[in-house]
Amino acid sequence: MLQPFSIYTQESVTKSDRVLNTPSDFAKTNLLYLQEAGYLKSLKSHISKREKLDSYLFLIVLSGRGKFTYQNQEYLLSPKDCLLINCANSYSHQSSEEEPWELMWIHFNGRDAISFLTYYNTLVPSVLFHVESFTDFTSIIEQCMQLSSKKDIASEFLIHKSITDLLTLCISHNQKESEDKASIKIREIKEYIDIHFAEDISLSQLAEAFFISKYYLAREFKDTYGVTVGSHITSCRITYAKTLLRFTDLKIEEIAGKCGIPDTNYFTKVFRKLEGCTPKVYRKQW
Repeated sequence: MLQPFSIYTQESVTKSDRVLNTPSDFAKTNLLYLQEAGYLKSLKSHISKREKLDSYLFLIVLSGRGKFTYQNQEYLLSPKDCLLINCANSYSHQSSEEEPWELMWIHFNGRDAISFLTYYNTLVPSVLFHVESFTDFTSIIEQCMQLSSKKDIASEFLIHKSITDLLTLCISHNQKESEDKASIKIREIKEYIDIHFAEDISLSQLAEAFFISKYYLAREFKDTYGVTVGSHITSCRITYAKTLLRFTDLKIEEIAGKCGIPDTNYFTKVFRKLEGCTPKVYRKQW
């Protein structure tokens, strides 16, 4: 449990509660693992600079204000602002003199961390995002801090799960934000695709039908949903094809036609690319 700031003496520059963690070789090789996590309440303005760290950082502002500089871009932070960055890049942060801030953070690393951040950066245009409530985020950090003291493999798996949950929160929050901000027309186009994917539709046809520039449609759809229009159409078609393969006795060529890819050879090629096997093998496996 975090200690209330009221117990701290005014003579201190900062007060913090942090844990450092040394993961096992197994965790380093196979899991997401904790490097450091903590809580800090600044009593005066304080600047911290880092660069070339083999680490990833999630930070959330609980109260107060300050500024964060990352890759030569400055961000002004206020309560409920969050950051997710790759610490290989230089960064610095400084609390406001007038409103010293209160922070929680977690440094992590491990298998697939870079893959997640790379994907995250394709979805989220800024390293900064704002949340309505920080409880879900802070409870995960507190849990990691508690688990780090146990020093056993079970705790390392639980830390892995907690960090995964934290990253999932970052993705899901920003995905919802993106969808909420999407124009009505972009949402209508996705809903249309979800229903009419088996028909002969394309980016140009959709743009013409909805009276929208195809370049604007392509950009906004990708920004909102994280995939291109064409990829979403293909995904819908293959998902429907898998349903027909599993729950009907229809021939492969019939299924190809019903999901919107009447050329059986091309259907098989697309299916193999997405599923790693042919439709026939998929049907046998399931």
